[in-house]
Amino acid sequence: MIRTIKAIWELTRLEHGLMYGFGVLIGIIIADETVLFTRMSIFGFLTAFLLEAGTFALNDYCDLESDIANRRRDRPLVRGDMRKEEAMLIAVLATASGIICASFLSPIVFLLALILAVLGILYDIKTKELLAVSNLYIAFTMAIPFIFGGLIAEPERIELALLILASIAFLAGFGREVMKDIADVKGDALRDINSIARLYGAEKAKRVVVISYSLAVILSAVPFFLVNTSYFHNPAYLLPVMAADALFVHTCLGLQKVDINYNYLRKETLIAIGIGLIAFVSGALFCF
Repeated sequence: MIRTIKAIWELTRLEHGLMYGFGVLIGIIIADETVLFTRMSIFGFLTAFLLEAGTFALNDYCDLESDIANRRRDRPLVRGDMRKEEAMLIAVLATASGIICASFLSPIVFLLALILAVLGILYDIKTKELLAVSNLYIAFTMAIPFIFGGLIAEPERIELALLILASIAFLAGFGREVMKDIADVKGDALRDINSIARLYGAEKAKRVVVISYSLAVILSAVPFFLVNTSYFHNPAYLLPVMAADALFVHTCLGLQKVDINYNYLRKETLIAIGIGLIAFVSGALFCF
């Protein structure tokens, strides 16, 4: 049983699903925190959580040969802990359940969820093979939960702070994905995926990563100076966001080493993103 749960967790990357779900809740808090205690927030969380699970399960189904070439022992299909048919079943059930949850929300949010589900399927099947599409898509999925949550709470407008948060998430996500591609060049060649690292080399790809993270760090300072917002000169936002920025800077420095542990750096940036989310939540809820 424990082995099965572990395999499902790894197949669907549920830690990302939880982050996407909480991203929706954060968007709701920033837009209108009173909506957080309604059924809309529950359905919003579940929509993001389930669509993410379905997309990643289908991704592993489609990428099995590539993952084998890359020796991705963290993938349950590669280890033989799960069959391809089971992965497809989970992908279908999770995606369908996510769309059903979205149907309880407003029409514009439901339409957005439907579009995201279709984009996820197209990404898994084909579009990831195009130049940088994979990187841009994953970055987009990391940014959109905040907008999604904001639209649940305020369908007619989007807060500036949410746009900034979504932009930071996009830049950080783009950098993480380009960094992953540097380590996955061999497997990407099997599926003819035209990543930046494969077409232009690891050094240029690393420069793109550093630029993306640097822009995210610079942009993270903006909310602290937004007048008439809860983030204005608010240490509850500043302190955790500084910790997140320090991790991003450390990752940039780590990319300059000869022997680079990309898995470690990706985990480090995931922690940085998590701390950054805490910064936005604490800044929205606590003012000093």
